[in-house]
Amino acid sequence: MVIVPHPDDEVFGVGGLLAKLADAGRRTATLHLTRGRSGRSLGLARPDELGALREAELRAALATLGVSDVTIWDEHDFVPDADRGIALHAGLAAIPTTELAERVAAEIDRVAPRAIVSFGPSGSNGHPDHVATYRVVAAALDLLGAERDVRLYAYAAESPFSGVARSGFLGADEIRSLHLSPTHVVEVDAWIETKLAAMACHRSQALSVLEFMRRFPRRLRFESFHRLRPVAETGFGPRTVGFL
Repeated sequence: MVIVPHPDDEVFGVGGLLAKLADAGRRTATLHLTRGRSGRSLGLARPDELGALREAELRAALATLGVSDVTIWDEHDFVPDADRGIALHAGLAAIPTTELAERVAAEIDRVAPRAIVSFGPSGSNGHPDHVATYRVVAAALDLLGAERDVRLYAYAAESPFSGVARSGFLGADEIRSLHLSPTHVVEVDAWIETKLAAMACHRSQALSVLEFMRRFPRRLRFESFHRLRPVAETGFGPRTVGFL
């Protein structure tokens, strides 16, 4: 089960693994907390139309990846500046963590996954919606307790954050201090065409897709994660695994 805030958060970090699992006949599920209506559109939609467009793009991407259980909520995502054509908004951080965690816990209970993939404490790039999602997922698993035995993995880049933190995001030093080294790596070469086809479904986010490919070409082939629950042993390098 993948739990992320925005459309396209799934395909960059775990698209190959989702396709690999689907080909193996495994059940996969995704929960997106927003429809990404605060993103940029490349002129493909008006601000009031963007949520519907991005949901359609997301559903096409997930169908390409063979995801069998799709849930998309419509919480408001972070609006960082006034040039989006909509009012500034704190996004998921505006919702009390306990309130959102109760809903996420109910969804986890319904799906009953063996493993969950989401963001870690840094949100990978400090994005406030990514950070809020990590806190919500952790709180949801605390609510479920030992009765729901599920492994929790976070996206984990091989190198610490090296970019410039954007306004409203965590600071660059804080992002680096929260870096999680990979404990598990999945090689997805055989599914790279499917992953690229799914990435291409997110047409309105084409610049983000190209930027990901430019900065992280290795992550097209190798998807890396840090196991948060149960806590994984570190210091021995990541394990290459078939599934999580």
